Amino acid sequence: MPEHARLPDWFRLLLAVLALLALARAFGLVLHRPLLAYANNYDQIRYSACLDLAPWRPGERADRGHPQAPLSRYAFQPTPPGLCVWSSDLLFTAPVAAAWRMSEASGARAIHSVHRLAEWRLFAWLLLAGWTVRALLRAGQPQVAAAYLGWLALFGHDPANLLYFPTFYAEAGALLGFHACLAGVAVALLRPTRAALVVAAGGAAILAGSKQQHLVLPLLLGLALLVGAGRARRMAALALLVGGLAGLTLQLADLARATPVAQAIDRANRANFVLSVLLPESSDPARVAAALDLEPACTAYAGRSIYAMPLPVERVCTGVGTWARLEPWWLLLSDPPATARALLHVPRLLLPWIPPLGVVEGATWGALPSHQPSWNRVFGDRAGVAAGVLLLPWLVAAAAWRRRERAAIGFALACAVGSAAVALVSLFGDGDVDFAKHAQLAPNFALASLGLVLAALLRRALDAGANR
Repeated sequence: MPEHARLPDWFRLLLAVLALLALARAFGLVLHRPLLAYANNYDQIRYSACLDLAPWRPGERADRGHPQAPLSRYAFQPTPPGLCVWSSDLLFTAPVAAAWRMSEASGARAIHSVHRLAEWRLFAWLLLAGWTVRALLRAGQPQVAAAYLGWLALFGHDPANLLYFPTFYAEAGALLGFHACLAGVAVALLRPTRAALVVAAGGAAILAGSKQQHLVLPLLLGLALLVGAGRARRMAALALLVGGLAGLTLQLADLARATPVAQAIDRANRANFVLSVLLPESSDPARVAAALDLEPACTAYAGRSIYAMPLPVERVCTGVGTWARLEPWWLLLSDPPATARALLHVPRLLLPWIPPLGVVEGATWGALPSHQPSWNRVFGDRAGVAAGVLLLPWLVAAAAWRRRERAAIGFALACAVGSAAVALVSLFGDGDVDFAKHAQLAPNFALASLGLVLAALLRRALDAGANR
């Protein structure tokens, strides 16, 4: 294995080019004027309300969405009580809010730019990236360091991800947790230092604590890693399990609050699953309607969602609050043909990678500018492409299995399980509604497995050069 000091010039140049490309893509989007970000479909207020923050719109309600374009100016203001949903993303938003509070106390203006939040997130993201590259080089794995930079430049810094940075969506925290999880695991599988294990555990805690949707995701990643990488590398898996339990605790504490807003979200999610997935795909819709006591006025919205209703869901589907928690899921799983049909929703809805929201401040439903390259344009919304993306990590895991490379098997299997788990939880959580946004990490997990392919190719090139 060549040491970092003896790397060939072409490889050093490759490292530099990939690093510069990654930085250019990141700064090019985060520093862009006008603001490029995902517009607020409403969900952001659930997290910014924890800080008494909302977009600065004099005369407008703080909890009113603005899906046609992002807004860059924020101000402290009263928000409706009970809106706050706990998230580990507060680790990133709370320091920025505290800095804004202090600036106001010192006489600065009371209107603040969300660009500062994006820059703070990017600083944390790049700090993690710098540590990862350095740790991989010190572990004597330059090909893995280059593969990581390649993933960062090609996929990690895609606008599909970075457009979350100037927002209060919990997906931004989930992305940072995802990044730390996989970066820490990649290093720990090769050189299980204390720092690598702390990064992996911290990422798992942030990921699990980011959204209720992800509360058990790091535990699944840890189990996949334990199965794939074997007992010899169990410390990396244990780091994910320990960190995941910490994040899970945060989410369980938030669920225990049982606020009216949380209960309303739960009713909406369950009704959306029944209307958009269970009823349309059931082999016996009448059986479902009888089991859940659905009125004809409710079943009339089969194939749609609660957002098509003229009244609140509890006034149309009056029994939604009385359904046993697992009953809608069991009604689907106990009908295998319906389950198979429901699973076909995943590739059909996974793309486009950039959800249908306005992303340009000042425009109306403005699309990503053409000078901002994104895989979203390549992937489109084709179900075949989505299926290929979801299949990718399983193929990489199979190839690693044939080569008996336990570290690679573990990493690829974690990517495969993560991708599948995110997609399935999104489907069973809120049905078809905002599926691409909810499943945003599924393509990320899948595409991360390509780092193993790139690392193997670079390892072969380095070995070929050393043998000349």
